[in-house]
Amino acid sequence: LAPQVLTTMTRRHGHPLLRAALARRALERGVAAAPEQIVVTQGCTEAMNLALRAVTQPGDTVAVESPTFYGLLQIVEALGLRAIELPTSPKTGLSLEALAFALDQGTAIRAVVVQPTLHNPLGCTMPDERKAELVALCAAHGVALIEDDIYGEMTAQPARPLKAWDQDGGVIHCNSLNKLLAPGLRLGWMLAGRWQARVEMLKYTQSRFPEELPQSVVAEYVDSPAYDRHRRRLAEQLRVHRDAYADLVAAHFPPGTRVTLPDGGLLLWLQLPDGASGDRLFAAALERGIKIAPGSMFSTGARFDGFVRLGVGRPPDDTLAAALRTLGTLV
Repeated sequence: LAPQVLTTMTRRHGHPLLRAALARRALERGVAAAPEQIVVTQGCTEAMNLALRAVTQPGDTVAVESPTFYGLLQIVEALGLRAIELPTSPKTGLSLEALAFALDQGTAIRAVVVQPTLHNPLGCTMPDERKAELVALCAAHGVALIEDDIYGEMTAQPARPLKAWDQDGGVIHCNSLNKLLAPGLRLGWMLAGRWQARVEMLKYTQSRFPEELPQSVVAEYVDSPAYDRHRRRLAEQLRVHRDAYADLVAAHFPPGTRVTLPDGGLLLWLQLPDGASGDRLFAAALERGIKIAPGSMFSTGARFDGFVRLGVGRPPDDTLAAALRTLGTLV
């Protein structure tokens, strides 16, 4: 099979078996989509690029969460767009009140970009009723809603995505298997709603066809019970990691440090004691071979300098405990 896969022309928008498997998985989470509507991409980053290119022109304004994933800010800048940052709660996600106010004031927002489940970096998940309100709000104003759902299946029970409430194709759903299976696969996918044709054209001009060999392998796995077992094991393993990291932070960081403990995922968001700088901590830690993400990376301004993001994918061990002890001393 492998030589035939590698030497024949690939399918334009993804391997049929993978698209069918992803459509079945989406249905389990409340999203009814035909396999032909799924566009396979080079990870979620390409999906987000395609989504923004499909609905905006250079100079347009897009609304993003604050803080938000720095990779999104890089995409916005690279596409020549302007970002308006909206307050985001570490418990319930994007402030719908702030978004409604911005839209009612006539702000020319062409798209709203959100990560409603296991937000990066906050770790919060938007309640279902708020998700439904967000979809309805954007539909009422005719604004494209772009959903980054890369962590959507990394909770104990996979969360319903925004796309589950989409009635008119106004939600562009972007996803990936990188975090759940293997980053090296670079396999993402998207449902582009009413921008389907434009996204397919942009995908063809941007990167042509995705490689079929990894798609055919992953399709078989995603469509099997082994995928569900892996997802459950991973969710439990990461829960153990998060708890251990949080305990180490509590033991070694000074009073006044606050930790947001999410329901799943790979991240912890730390608020440092008053006066501590995430940027200065980043520089001092890097000199000692310790890597963290300072809060300033997650905004276009400096409002999150008193925060840092920690990744919890690495199993807690003596080396990790020593690194967190060093970080606490530096703080």
